[in-house]
Amino acid sequence: MPDPKGAGMPICRVIMTISLEKAAKPEDWALIENFLIQAIVRLETAGIPLWARDEVTTEVLLASYGHDSLYLVKENGQTIGGVFILESDPLFWPKITDNDSLFFHKLVIGDAFITRGIGHRVLQAMVELTKQQGRHWLRCDCHGDRPRLRNFYESFGFYFIERREVEGFDAALYEYPCL
Repeated sequence: MPDPKGAGMPICRVIMTISLEKAAKPEDWALIENFLIQAIVRLETAGIPLWARDEVTTEVLLASYGHDSLYLVKENGQTIGGVFILESDPLFWPKITDNDSLFFHKLVIGDAFITRGIGHRVLQAMVELTKQQGRHWLRCDCHGDRPRLRNFYESFGFYFIERREVEGFDAALYEYPCL
C-alpha cells in the first residue's frame, strides 16, 4: 500500500517550453512596450529605476533597434516577454566587426510571469538561436551598478568582459560562448 504522504512516489515535474519567435504584428510591439512599462514600474517601486517610459515607446524601440529585432519570448505558445536581438552592436561593442555574435537588449518578462525561474531558460533559448545561426557568441550589456542583474548573467555562465561608460551609461559587458 502506498505511503499516504507520497513517500516513495515518483515526482512529476513539468518543464514549460521556452521559445523565441520574431514579432510579426504591430500588436506584438505594443505588448512588449506594455511589458517594459510593467518592468519600469516594478523597478521604480523596488527603488532601482532603469529606463524611462519615453525610452520604451514602440516608436523609440523601432528607431533604436529596427523592425526585425524584436523576438517574442513564448512559453507553450503564450507570449510572456520579449527581447531585442541584433546582429551587430557598434555602440556597445565597436571592436566586434565580424559576424560571429548576436547581441541582445531589453530582455523583459511580463509581471504575470516573473519569479517563476524562467530567466535562465530564456537565456538558453537565445543560446540555441545563436547556435542555429552558426554564431560563436551571445553578447549583452547591463547597468554596471546592478549586482543582482550581473549575478543573473554570471550564474548562467556569461563572462564579464569590461565595465565602461557608453554615452553616459555605466555598462557592464558580457559574453557567452555558444559554439
